[in-house]
Amino acid sequence: MKSSRERFWQQVAMALDELNVALLQDDAASLELGEREYMAVQKRLLRQTETDRERQHLKRLIAHSVLRFAYSVATTWTEYQRALRRVRQLGYLNVDYRSRAANFTLLWVADNDPTKASLGWEMVEEAERRLRRLRRGSQVRRQALAATASVKQRVTRQGLMPPAQPASPGTSRRRGSRIAS
Repeated sequence: MKSSRERFWQQVAMALDELNVALLQDDAASLELGEREYMAVQKRLLRQTETDRERQHLKRLIAHSVLRFAYSVATTWTEYQRALRRVRQLGYLNVDYRSRAANFTLLWVADNDPTKASLGWEMVEEAERRLRRLRRGSQVRRQALAATASVKQRVTRQGLMPPAQPASPGTSRRRGSRIAS
């Protein structure tokens, strides 16, 4: 990578860090204010991108930052869903970010709107399936699965149980294959 691009991505990281800290320190910051601030930073940084791939990556980073902010300040499902929808439309940066989004969603649902629990559990299960496809020795796999297990434990302690998996008689839970009788 050229040094100018390295400097650009360092600038992106610093801008996002500064904005994250400023918004989280402001107790009166609403989700709308945060979204406006993130979009202003995105607009400024997009002018400095050179390729479509960089633009897409930057938009995804901003969307995940908005989701993380929404997790801490959103009070209604409509607010949180707007941030989640943006992340899903743009796609995930990688399986780790997918896992984080799923964990944030499940935690937010447990704290604010248990009626949306099935979506949170569904996202977590999908993220876990993708994480398990990573190499067993992968540090990302190990850390993300541990974080997910911690989130699931916390949420179940709050009383938000995963939806029951209907098992048809004569099938194993492992792969849904028939058990030899």
